[in-house]
Amino acid sequence: MENLKDVCIERAPHRLEAAYGEIFTRGALDFLHDLFTEFDSEVEKLLRRRLERQLYIKQGKWKPEFRNNSEELDWKINDLPVRLRNRKLDLGDVSPANTTNFVDSLYAKVQGIQVDFDDGHCPTWRNTVQGLYNVTKAVHAGLPGAPTNIQDCPILMLRPRAFNMIEHHCMIGGKQVIGPLFDFAILMYHNAKLMADLGVGPYFYLSKIEGPNETQLWNKIFTWTEHRLNLVSGTIKACVLIENILAAYRMEDILHSIKEHAIGLNCGIWDYSASIIAKFGDRSDFMIPDRNKYVNMGQPFLKNYMKLLIHICHKRGALATGGMAAKILPCGKGSNNVIDDIIESVKMAKSVEIEAGVDGFMIYDLRMVEAINDLWEHKCPTDNQLRVLPDVHHVTAFSLVKIPDGGVTMEGLENNITVALLFIYHWFMGSGVFYLNGAVEDSATAEISRSQIWQWIRQRAPIEGKPGAFVTRSLVYTMLDGVISKAYKSWCTSIPDRKRLLSSKYVLLEIISSRNYIEYITTFLSDSHKFRTLHNKNDGLESKL
Repeated sequence: MENLKDVCIERAPHRLEAAYGEIFTRGALDFLHDLFTEFDSEVEKLLRRRLERQLYIKQGKWKPEFRNNSEELDWKINDLPVRLRNRKLDLGDVSPANTTNFVDSLYAKVQGIQVDFDDGHCPTWRNTVQGLYNVTKAVHAGLPGAPTNIQDCPILMLRPRAFNMIEHHCMIGGKQVIGPLFDFAILMYHNAKLMADLGVGPYFYLSKIEGPNETQLWNKIFTWTEHRLNLVSGTIKACVLIENILAAYRMEDILHSIKEHAIGLNCGIWDYSASIIAKFGDRSDFMIPDRNKYVNMGQPFLKNYMKLLIHICHKRGALATGGMAAKILPCGKGSNNVIDDIIESVKMAKSVEIEAGVDGFMIYDLRMVEAINDLWEHKCPTDNQLRVLPDVHHVTAFSLVKIPDGGVTMEGLENNITVALLFIYHWFMGSGVFYLNGAVEDSATAEISRSQIWQWIRQRAPIEGKPGAFVTRSLVYTMLDGVISKAYKSWCTSIPDRKRLLSSKYVLLEIISSRNYIEYITTFLSDSHKFRTLHNKNDGLESKL
């Protein structure tokens, strides 16, 4: 272990010694220490407030209602910098630890890159060090193969981990550092001043926010950092992801609490749906049906959520952005017709969002950039759609939790099992994303998948087309063994891979069988002995702290 000013940090992963040395300098660790000292107690207060909210819900006291103290006030967010006025297209789930993909993304003809330390990133120590290093080298024009001028690249929209994640490889004052403070401190210390001088940041995505008290804390962190690093007040900007059902009722206050640092708000369909299960999943009237068959942006609870978000943002001069198109184009001969069909399906789905008034959204596949840029040019030749103000008079508090009609299918259950299992498997491999059936899967789809399995077991959900059949733990166990058997016969053939898949099975069984809902799959995995031991061993680390 390395020790400096009461900071205890794990040694460098094998062959990343030079990168580690450039990132974890004395100045960077001093800055991290001071940020931690200033705000850790407030993070603890935030986490306690989450527990209090959950207890309040469990006691049956919660009811859907909008509570926004800033609604009647006359206010707007601060003016946006030039580079942020057009937010039409971002690349999503770009883990900076994946050096090749990150470098390729820097050349893309898009407005921004979601530089992801959260949903699309697996926080092994190796990945964390590599990711922080790659971002810093890219900003300072020193990343091999990358553009030599960061101003020529898309805007780096940095997404640190959310408040549910801990950095297990760093302790300050004998206490493990919360993940977002760790990511934010190192990224800001090395890059904030240069990004500000060049007019390209620093800009952030803030995920898994539950209420305005949480964005208010981020606002204080931003203000403290601007003062500490001699940045002009308001230089740091952030887009807040409204992906939690509780946050949906406080959108206006969330935006108001961060107004001098705000870019806007973002919709996220699967995390949002999973949050409904997280908060109310033990109630039968909140059972979400087969997501592939019955859950889409046309459903009232999602359509109204997006309309309300757009309305609030545009009323306050902020940008409203949608979720990510996860489709991936196939490769090889004879795939042209298939590619055309996939692109058309994505354009059709995203046209609905554009027509609703969003100012942008994300895609994953770089090869779709040209087609989606053409779509935007055709649908919206101006920088944004701030002039569009959707009618939300019909949007009631209850409509945001009006669960769509529909049931559970065997196909939907098997798909959820497969996605959840393979997400855990790939996390054990050190990857935050994987590809399945022509789409990228990340923690958002893993969350809704494992959440639905847990909820369907808890509610003993009836299965469509099978009278008298219900989702039970026994049925899920049997289907899970079937998925693993198919994997053994096709791609999972080596002994290490089979051991890893079997370990993933038992972890998933633990998650879906839990008496109480496990809030975040990423927290559960990151905190697990299996995951930390596996990657500490692989990286030759001294201890698990």
